[in-house]
Amino acid sequence: MSNRSIAVFFVAVASLLALKRVLLQQPMDNRDAVYIVDAVVTRHQDPSECFHAKKHNITKHRYGLLPKPFINLGMPKMGSSSLQTFFTCGDYNSSHYECGKELCADCMKRAVSNSNSPLSSCGGFDAFVQMDDGSFFPQIEYLNEIHEESPNATFLLTFRGMDGWYRSISHWPPNADTTNPPLVMSNRMKRANITGLPSGVGNNVNEFSQWFCSHVNNVRDFVKRHPSHALIEIDIEDRNVGERLGKFFGIRDACWGHANKNPGLSGRN
Repeated sequence: MSNRSIAVFFVAVASLLALKRVLLQQPMDNRDAVYIVDAVVTRHQDPSECFHAKKHNITKHRYGLLPKPFINLGMPKMGSSSLQTFFTCGDYNSSHYECGKELCADCMKRAVSNSNSPLSSCGGFDAFVQMDDGSFFPQIEYLNEIHEESPNATFLLTFRGMDGWYRSISHWPPNADTTNPPLVMSNRMKRANITGLPSGVGNNVNEFSQWFCSHVNNVRDFVKRHPSHALIEIDIEDRNVGERLGKFFGIRDACWGHANKNPGLSGRN
């Protein structure tokens, strides 16, 4: 029996038990509730759900008032340059890849190793739109430390089609795949021994997709455990993304665009 079938079965059982309690005017006990929780967890783990941005639950009275810092927990080559342009255009002090004169990844690694806070130690920006360097990922390794420092930070999580993403990371930087293959982003990730992507894994789009899916589920679960964070999931291929982000952050939607294109590839990268 598939996971989805099991989930449907448990939901049906839970519903019948709950109806029985109502008809007999008996309280629902914890054993009945467990079936509902298990069914929800099983459905949450449906792999197809991790590849699509979920609708936000941010009420209109919070538009333009989301707490800083704004932290992108998404992957490289998944809209981070466009986010940088967006926040900079909106007069926010935003960092992308570099925190001052060094890489954000290096700065945060040193800060945490010295028992210092990763964000304030690395510029204290209004927005951190890419913290990783393609090899070390603070958004994966230091999520707890980020929460401890900024328990109300607004998280962003970007999405795009897996085929297009894999194509981008396999051809970035431009022409490196033919002139200097070890420099290619996908190859650097494959060597880096990242949590969820051990050294040697990352040979094809399926292996990177599994890693991405695991990261998305981890972020969603983390926010469920720490609901002080707003989580905005962004489909960067949605033609209305600029308008939606503009409402959330009080920035003109015209500030959103496609930045850092690879001239050797067509389409978003």
